[in-house]
Amino acid sequence: MISLMYLVLMALLALNVDKSVLDAFETVDRGLSTTIENFNSKNARVYADFAKAALENPEKSGDLNAEAKTVKAKTDSLYNYITDLKKMLVVAADGEGADIHSIKNKDDTETAPELMLVKHQGRLAKELKQSIESYRAYLLSLVDPKDTALISSIKSSLDTSDPPPVEGNSPSWAESIFQGYPLVAVVTLMSKMQSDMRNTESDVANYLYAKIDANSFKFNKLKAQVLPKTDYVLEGGTYEAQIFLSAVDTTAEPQIMVNNKQIPIVAGEGMGLYKVPATTEGYHKWNGVINFKNPSGQIVQYPFEGEYQVAKPTMTISPTKMNVFYAGLANPVSISVPGVPSDKIIPSITNATMKPNGRNYLVYPKKPGVKSVITVKAEIDGQVKTIGSTDFRVKRVPDPVATVGGKNEGQITKNELLLEQGVYAEIPDFDFDMKFTVTSFVVSTTRGGFVVDKKSNSNLFTPDQVNLMKSLNSGSRLYIENIVAKGEDGTTRNLSAISFRIR
Repeated sequence: MISLMYLVLMALLALNVDKSVLDAFETVDRGLSTTIENFNSKNARVYADFAKAALENPEKSGDLNAEAKTVKAKTDSLYNYITDLKKMLVVAADGEGADIHSIKNKDDTETAPELMLVKHQGRLAKELKQSIESYRAYLLSLVDPKDTALISSIKSSLDTSDPPPVEGNSPSWAESIFQGYPLVAVVTLMSKMQSDMRNTESDVANYLYAKIDANSFKFNKLKAQVLPKTDYVLEGGTYEAQIFLSAVDTTAEPQIMVNNKQIPIVAGEGMGLYKVPATTEGYHKWNGVINFKNPSGQIVQYPFEGEYQVAKPTMTISPTKMNVFYAGLANPVSISVPGVPSDKIIPSITNATMKPNGRNYLVYPKKPGVKSVITVKAEIDGQVKTIGSTDFRVKRVPDPVATVGGKNEGQITKNELLLEQGVYAEIPDFDFDMKFTVTSFVVSTTRGGFVVDKKSNSNLFTPDQVNLMKSLNSGSRLYIENIVAKGEDGTTRNLSAISFRIR
């Protein structure tokens, strides 16, 4: 909309319309400033997501995070350079203390061409063009040549080519910006350059963020796995098991070969089922390969080998809900030892307390980040013997997600918004029944170029907040931020902001 207004104003200038047109340029410039601020907020969220991803997985996200920081630094540098040029032009026209957002000599048509095109043989205009072209080349170097849409957008937004001839005249790119226009129009056009830069920065930052998982395998099912070192342990020995979370893609079946023979795939599980009769006592080794298509379409081979012993199995510890305990919650666990009655099993745990719950147990972890170790002993033939132990990770309950009407971003109608009573918080796809209550939040929007915000000290919208939402028009941005929620575990969480566009 702002770009359309700018084009209309430029057309009116060509018709020598009166001073009201010049005043309208300041309105357009203020609109561009608001647009730039919106891009800044949007980009800040993307860079925050980059930093979080790099912190959680430096090997996977570290290089892309560093590249994103470079994009931001180069964009900020060019943006600030253009701002300095705008200040220089306005000060030259209005004198010291001039304000680029309130130009006195709006109709000045001499200052811009004099300083940008004439002085020092047009050095400033040449440097500006070179800076934009260097910035454009850098951004293009980050984009895969196959992404033609983004490449076209970058070239269009940062175009410095000479415009087509008009009535026999062939103005240069710099002349088409600084020659023949009043100062207020020149400054507004430079603001549009900055807006286009922030928009392009947003496109490239999001493009880089998407590359974090571009070459990663996609999975749709998680499963806790226990892989014992051996299923047979002599008395006095130690039972060892690897406990981990596996991920599978049930929509893409692999080809699994064992001893050069293909084995069947379990429907909906994405895993093979290998069966062999246990007819001979002793150790038996076997091997094979998994053929799986990677995201680029290539078949990758993953060899494996296994060993088993035909003998009586021993202890099995299987967590009810994966190998993770959550602090502040009752975590159900089942413990059994084959051949031993449940009343003869003696379990103990570190960094937690454990209470019987029917045939199972409830574990109450103490400190997140410190593993809990369950050690199982059993009374066998009147003697207490150690059977084995298993490690569990203790994690903090994840932060809930704040929503209004089940949404936390995107578009919403004003009527839909006004039907909602407040802000709610819940943890999506969490296996435990853990409730959070929002205790405060702030609703804010931009009105007349200024931020207006209203606070609630509960999870419900206040009358002031409702009135603020009633004043919104189509296209307005509404932010719900500074959201604080308290959980049943007694912890207080600061939640991510909600952003809506009114349609």
